[in-house]
Amino acid sequence: MRTSMYAVLTGIILCTATGHAQEQLTRNEIYDRWDDLNLTETAGIQSVAWLPDGRGYLETETDSTTGIVTFYRVDARNGSRAPLFGPAQTSKIVSEYNRLTGESVSDLPFKEFSYLPDYNGIRFKVKEEEFVYWSEAESMDKLPVPKLKLAGWMPHRTSGQLTRGTYTSDFRKVAYVKDYDIYITDATSGEETQVTVGGTEDIMNGRTDWVYPEELGQSQAFWWSPSGSHLAYLQFDVRVEHTYPLLHEIDLETEEGFEHYRFKTLLEVQRYPKAGEPNPTVKLFIADVVTGRTVAVDTDSSPDVYLIKMNWRSDGSELTFQRLNRFQNRLELLAADPVSGSVRTVMVEEDEAFVRLHNNYIQLEDGEHFTWTSERSGWNHLYLYHYDGTLVKQLTDGPWEVARVRHIDNANKLIYFTTNTENGLESHFSRVKFDGADLQQLTTEAGNHTINIDPVGRHFTDNYSSLTTPPVVNIVETNGNVVRNLSTTTLDIGRMEELGLELPELVTFRADDGVTPLHAILYKPAQFDPGKQYPLLVTVYGGPSSGVRNRFIVGYRAAQLGYFVIKQDNRGTTNRGKKHLAETYLKFGRIEIDDQAAGVRQITRRPYIDGNRVGIFGGSYGGYASSMALLRYPDLFHVGVAAAPVTDWRSYDTIYTERYMRTPQANPDGYDAGSAMTYASNLKGKLFLMHGLIDNNVHVGNTIHLSDALQKAGKMFDLMIYPENRHGVRGYHRTHMNRLRTLYFLKHLRPEGWEERMHKVERTANL
Repeated sequence: MRTSMYAVLTGIILCTATGHAQEQLTRNEIYDRWDDLNLTETAGIQSVAWLPDGRGYLETETDSTTGIVTFYRVDARNGSRAPLFGPAQTSKIVSEYNRLTGESVSDLPFKEFSYLPDYNGIRFKVKEEEFVYWSEAESMDKLPVPKLKLAGWMPHRTSGQLTRGTYTSDFRKVAYVKDYDIYITDATSGEETQVTVGGTEDIMNGRTDWVYPEELGQSQAFWWSPSGSHLAYLQFDVRVEHTYPLLHEIDLETEEGFEHYRFKTLLEVQRYPKAGEPNPTVKLFIADVVTGRTVAVDTDSSPDVYLIKMNWRSDGSELTFQRLNRFQNRLELLAADPVSGSVRTVMVEEDEAFVRLHNNYIQLEDGEHFTWTSERSGWNHLYLYHYDGTLVKQLTDGPWEVARVRHIDNANKLIYFTTNTENGLESHFSRVKFDGADLQQLTTEAGNHTINIDPVGRHFTDNYSSLTTPPVVNIVETNGNVVRNLSTTTLDIGRMEELGLELPELVTFRADDGVTPLHAILYKPAQFDPGKQYPLLVTVYGGPSSGVRNRFIVGYRAAQLGYFVIKQDNRGTTNRGKKHLAETYLKFGRIEIDDQAAGVRQITRRPYIDGNRVGIFGGSYGGYASSMALLRYPDLFHVGVAAAPVTDWRSYDTIYTERYMRTPQANPDGYDAGSAMTYASNLKGKLFLMHGLIDNNVHVGNTIHLSDALQKAGKMFDLMIYPENRHGVRGYHRTHMNRLRTLYFLKHLRPEGWEERMHKVERTANL
């Protein structure tokens, strides 16, 4: 892996200046016309849809007169193209479609299609009916229609399984949920069979609660075996879960104007387990759909056990799944016998803090081995295991991370995967052999690389950029050789100079510990004058997620109002190894806020950045970080806008919170120190709280609790509630929120020309 030091603002010349000068704009005019400045120009295509046989990718053309779509296969190497469906195949598809429907179409009846998972056919929809065409058999089937009927409130991350059902691999059966039970419809007979009985809103079969999809990525709740003979499913007993009321005060579906509001309150009751409180009890069952017999899998289920990531082995002999304990520091890969329900342990992963879940468990074609990633070495790396639990080989090692396995070439015994390198600044694409030999980084240009590899592992598209290199998209062979360019983006340097714009600057600073190097991206206002002083705006998230990346961006619109804008890292983020990530373990609201403060102290040493005018804003965890910054560092942060903030981790869900903080019972001091209410009396600056009234992720109660604490402390603050909005404020409410935030910083940070700008925003917003 490349380990050279990152050089700030180096790179090739991106393009030549335009041939003639364009109009000079003021900074305010640049702000107003930001989206229309056309500072970059992209030529070519930026993404492709690979075809399954490795011979190219798909392009379509639609006849403007007839509406008929023609599908083309494009050669990956030279860009030549030919019809994807030849005359004989087209004739057969049309014939089969007419046979099934009684129609008499003469062209392909679909405008889009998808390949089946094993690429032995295509699936398409015409009107409300779906069809499968089997390539080898040259035959077509009409898919059975799931008789869906869902009850209750849906999780905001609703699985497509709930809305479309799940088919067997041969598409002869479809399983789906009606209310709170699972049913199956057979394609041949049309007969419907009930698989589970007794499902209620308290005990749900085949559907999850809110927190599993949100925090574990587990939105599916039933799985067909490869042969379609068995159906595994989860049962959620949610009776003990905390219930939270969400008030719907406005009917936005039918609202056409203020005079058309329906003033009728609707109560939505959400099951939501809060930190330290009972979780649902989740059980796993396997139904034999031939005999009708169902067995309970021996999962040792309780409110302190999570069951996730169910996968059938390729021969159907076992159902593998993962069991995670409540503190999430012990993860077991287990395998269940579908006949008896007995369970064996394949492997166990443990960590002093928490085990991070991943999607890198992939079966090899031999049916005997699988890939796995683990942070046990301090960095996330790739391992090869046998299904008997034997570790065959650690395949990668070093001070960098494996991110995601993207393709396994079983024939050539190669694993392709993405990586995080350069202290999290860069992402790359690499491969290694099954025996750990011949590790190669296939992408070499500095920056971030987004990869799309074809299904057989012959080619991939590499979309990369850096702070100084606009996006380039190439087709590359999987040995690293570039085949041809698909797209290039150029930057109009001449126009940038005319406008007085500069590309953002990569800044390195020290964390609050005085040792750890952290990164930040600093955006300058147009027509920057080093002899003047500018206020600073900090845009923050701060929680356990990816940090600053070396990728291209022209600038930041808000900077054109006369601010320096900075996005800076803190300890506790991903992509830099487990020690870096776990720095905030049991200590939310301390380490990351200390580091944000350290960054501000260091950047405001620059004479042109005014340390007496510092604002901060963010949403969700960023709302929490913004609130905590003003309350814990009232002399350093002067203005904050906090959208949908968690204000006390006792008010957030079990799975996310306890992964990093354990329970309030196990870590009471950590919860107290991480509560915004603890510091309410410290507020000196201007704080604006914003929240959606029916936010079912971070409940509005968080903002209410902080409001109460601030009122008790005699503090003045600002508050805006957005009715009928969840965690992401949308539509005209979002426009309103953005305008208010703009006005708030203008009023209280007072960048040059703030009064004129504020009056314009007020007139535009009608505020």
